[in-house]
Amino acid sequence: MAGPFHSYTEVMPETRDKRRRNDLDLFVLALVNEGISTPYALRKAASLSPGAAIPALKRLLRAGYLLHDKPGPRGRTEHSMTSDGQRHLKTAWRSLIEDGPSGDPDADLRVALLAIWVGSDRRLRADFLRQSAARIRNSGGRGDGQQSAPDLPPIALWYRKLRSASAHALVRSQADALLAMATALPKKASGRGRMRSGPSGKS
Repeated sequence: MAGPFHSYTEVMPETRDKRRRNDLDLFVLALVNEGISTPYALRKAASLSPGAAIPALKRLLRAGYLLHDKPGPRGRTEHSMTSDGQRHLKTAWRSLIEDGPSGDPDADLRVALLAIWVGSDRRLRADFLRQSAARIRNSGGRGDGQQSAPDLPPIALWYRKLRSASAHALVRSQADALLAMATALPKKASGRGRMRSGPSGKS
């Protein structure tokens, strides 16, 4: 959107496509490890849209991290992890932590949860969300709605001002939510979160 009227998503720094795919794919892999392994189940259990879940499943299949199981009721195809997928899940989450937060609250929450459920790291997950909150506060909501524009009529000036205030408020609320999540995250994964054994994949 041109001009000063930014939503908080527009003022966020753009994350690279590869980074977005990596954290989503790894999160889907962790969900498959928990038995949530169809697009329908991913939508119902984790609110992942088919537009996000299906491409992620396809990428994981191509990489050899998942296998197709036999179609179930209504033709829904279950997926299971390969041994390569298990190794990838155990190690790849660390690079997401090391790269730092992206500034996308959903993506950063997925990474923090992976640090608990896969890595069982109690320190990294909270620090990561606090860093994400700081990045959002420092980079978002600074449109030019407050700049002088004497040639505009009052209705336009008020529109600029209020949209700018709204963008600031949205950014602050996102940062506050991340800080709240850093405090509310579980201290450790439940027994169900442990790595499961799966069929052997490519070596």
